[in-house]
Amino acid sequence: MPQINITIDINESIYLRDPLETNLGKKIIEHAILLIDEIGFEELNFKKIATSMGSTEASIYRYFENKYKLLSYLVSWYWDFMHFMVLMDIRNVKDSKAKLVQAISTLVNSLDSSITPSYINQTKLHKVVVENANKVYHTKKVDSLNKEGYYVNYKKIVKTLSKMILEIDSEFEYPIALATNLIEQSLNNEYYIEHLPSLTDVTDSKANPRIETIKMIEYMISRILY
Repeated sequence: MPQINITIDINESIYLRDPLETNLGKKIIEHAILLIDEIGFEELNFKKIATSMGSTEASIYRYFENKYKLLSYLVSWYWDFMHFMVLMDIRNVKDSKAKLVQAISTLVNSLDSSITPSYINQTKLHKVVVENANKVYHTKKVDSLNKEGYYVNYKKIVKTLSKMILEIDSEFEYPIALATNLIEQSLNNEYYIEHLPSLTDVTDSKANPRIETIKMIEYMISRILY
């Protein structure tokens, strides 16, 4: 399948220059994803990214003020792309329950490599988000960053899921809270199954984390909404 040109909308306050506008910027995104996956966000710095891509630290500072903003960019990119994928995958689904189940399946199964840009390793970006997205939200500066629009991409996909919930039950009183929790579960349960299985109900060490996560979320949805 040929790649589709998709416009990703990310708040301008996150970056100094949009890395998607240049080949150098795309290389920064590519190598940042690979390095975070390899060494973890805590060990990441711009010097290591520069070495990995054969450039200089100064070149990266032209795009991002610090590594926190770089991570914020990656997470925002992920959620905007995932929102697009959810809308694509539910576009022909008429049944309200099936629509929500499909949306959750899309979230758990990460990106579609057939339409993901070549500089994005979709599997590794998914892992980066699973392991690090909470660092973007759980910060002392969360209120000021929220006012700047840092979290608009995440809010957008929460709003879409909350509308699906209301399609199933128009009198459900907590659609936004449930949507947020479903998205968080789509990330956290997979992580727990792989690293902290005692915090889950999965007893088979060979179980596929994504399949088990979808089963769990579908069960919860059926008990809460149906």
